[in-house]
Amino acid sequence: MPFDATYATGITFTFAGSAYTATQISVSRSVSEIDCTSTDVSDDGFRRFRGGEVENCEIKVDWIGLTVPPVEATAAFTLSSGLGHTGTIALCTGLSLTATAGDLIKGSATFKVSYD
Repeated sequence: MPFDATYATGITFTFAGSAYTATQISVSRSVSEIDCTSTDVSDDGFRRFRGGEVENCEIKVDWIGLTVPPVEATAAFTLSSGLGHTGTIALCTGLSLTATAGDLIKGSATFKVSYD
């Protein structure tokens, strides 16, 4: 069955100059930790952690489009939604595809955000 864009989430993204319609998106962010526990163990016995400078941002997207994102390529990544646009550089680290004759390409891709 052909894809009807009126039922999409309203989120689109571009990667390496190609546009895609997102059907589902998941963003996870994390920060590295620094163990600040000294040799003086406090009364509560818990370790002490502080946030480090290294951040990780991973974007997982289920998408529909006309082309396939290049894997292991760092390129411009722009996410557009009703909340505005965000742009950065990303690396496509994983990709799976489903294609049917006469239909758009459906897939799932994982992007790691890079602050190069």
